[in-house]
Amino acid sequence: MLLNNLLKTSEQSMNFLKEERITLREKQNRTLKADVKSVLHYRDWIQAKTNHTFDSTRILGIVATTKGAESYLPYTIPKIIQQISQMAMMADIIIGLNNGFECPAVIERLSLLPNIQIIHLYTEEKLANNIPALIFDNVICQGQPYFLTNIDTYQYRHRIFVVHQKQGQYSAGKIRVLADIYSSLLLKSIENGWIPPSILVTFDAESQFLVSHNYSVIELESNGLELIVNQLQNQRKIDIIGTRNKFAVYEKATVDGIEVLLPNFSEQVPPIQWFIDIVHGRFSGFQCKWGGGTFGRTDVIVSLLAVISINYPGIRTEDTQLTILAKYAGFVDNIFLDVISTNRTPSLTDMTMEQPPKKAWIEQIYRWSASLHGLKLLYGEHNIKILVNDGFPWFTFTSPITFLKLLKLNQKPSILTAFFKVSFLFIAFSVFKKVKEDSRKYPDFLQGEKAKAFW
Repeated sequence: MLLNNLLKTSEQSMNFLKEERITLREKQNRTLKADVKSVLHYRDWIQAKTNHTFDSTRILGIVATTKGAESYLPYTIPKIIQQISQMAMMADIIIGLNNGFECPAVIERLSLLPNIQIIHLYTEEKLANNIPALIFDNVICQGQPYFLTNIDTYQYRHRIFVVHQKQGQYSAGKIRVLADIYSSLLLKSIENGWIPPSILVTFDAESQFLVSHNYSVIELESNGLELIVNQLQNQRKIDIIGTRNKFAVYEKATVDGIEVLLPNFSEQVPPIQWFIDIVHGRFSGFQCKWGGGTFGRTDVIVSLLAVISINYPGIRTEDTQLTILAKYAGFVDNIFLDVISTNRTPSLTDMTMEQPPKKAWIEQIYRWSASLHGLKLLYGEHNIKILVNDGFPWFTFTSPITFLKLLKLNQKPSILTAFFKVSFLFIAFSVFKKVKEDSRKYPDFLQGEKAKAFW
């Protein structure tokens, strides 16, 4: 009798857990479906407002910045504008200065570039973490909000819009300044008649776009931006195209008399970052469109990032969420493996400033893992693992030949090299297992008062 009661209780508990899992899965599916619906609504709205007309003569670039960006922007912004100029096109670059960050020396230097107009814009104080602040063309934020227009765009070939975000309780975080840009500037401008460029690129302060055919040596003087834009122009069915990620340790260099940080491709990157670079874009679970180099139709990118930045003020990996929503919205996407976008990573010896100090490269992965776990709770692992997966990379066993070919590219095979790579793989897997376990305890809060965005 007692045994029967125990068995019955156990069966009831199992059924309860099963029902609980089903209920959670259904909630996650509904959330994903609702977000996709919002994205498609915005896209349809933009197309209706513009009458399916976009400016094919310009490229729109958007970057959010904070302290430290002054070490990259004096090199990367002129380089990107140069690459756009080589295509006989013009640039509209929007630089978001997050939460009171300022870099006047950099902006002054950019203003000296030929055929450049600098437009300073200012946000009012944010009222909440999920309410975009209005944007004005004067520091006291009086009068009518500022809107982009197609009038007088040919007085200068290139325009740089500097959005000074007011420091405040709800401003901290990259995603917060992106919300101001995508909602208060881009969407409101479209509503008021602005015809945006047809192609938009998201990038980071340190991003460089370089050619590397079939994982060959990186062509340092190449124009990767032109190559990937040509893909979008020639393949009209593609909505979003990502670059291949390339982590690099950055070091000080002097360019045109100023000190900047540039990638040192000869220095070994940490093991997890090294592994990600090898498999990115090649295998299931590693299909993320990195925010440091994502190109796409402006109506599509704006729709995605408007929904993400407004609804999820605690997201630290908006590029991962963009990848997920784009796939379920039915947008045609791809990763162009012949073009890399550089992504800064700490060196193996760099330590954080906190007490006690931690290895900076592990903390970089921890932040990504904590944010990914927040997305798992939001949309369900069952919905996102084919695109972004932090589980064991079984393809190393199911596709060993392909994986081994990738491992030996760019290096002469030897016993020493093989031992080094196997050792690095072992370190990557063991460290990531620990990082994953730790991050699961403290997943990011994506919404509500507890939401805290990185920076």
